[in-house]
Amino acid sequence: MSISLQEAYIVLVEDDPNAQIITLDLLRLGGANRCYSRKTVDSAIAFAEKLPQVDLFLVDINIPIRSGYELLADVRRHETLSQAKVAAITAGTLDADIEKARQLGFDGFLSKPLKPAEFSQQVQAILDGESVWDRR
Repeated sequence: MSISLQEAYIVLVEDDPNAQIITLDLLRLGGANRCYSRKTVDSAIAFAEKLPQVDLFLVDINIPIRSGYELLADVRRHETLSQAKVAAITAGTLDADIEKARQLGFDGFLSKPLKPAEFSQQVQAILDGESVWDRR
């Protein structure tokens, strides 16, 4: 089942404050109304558990302490969050990084710097169940 960007609950997991601001601004410019950010995997999961639903996690796979890969594993095992989509946002766009993300079950891969003209359409495509694998 697809949900619109305007209705989706989106949790961004990003440790860089500037990247947080830019990503949230791009989401809001694209029409997102329910987008939130946290700096760590653990705080994102704890916050997400309090929301009525989570449709999408956007995660920097290279965040410190616990990586985006660990967030993916936690979400897939979680009783109430397991249906959420998880997309990687990262500056690491080596073919090996993209292939690892694909094999582990990410729903998409968006490379930094994000492309403002395409970002909201890419996020909507992921929400629609389409596979988005954007590399620079």
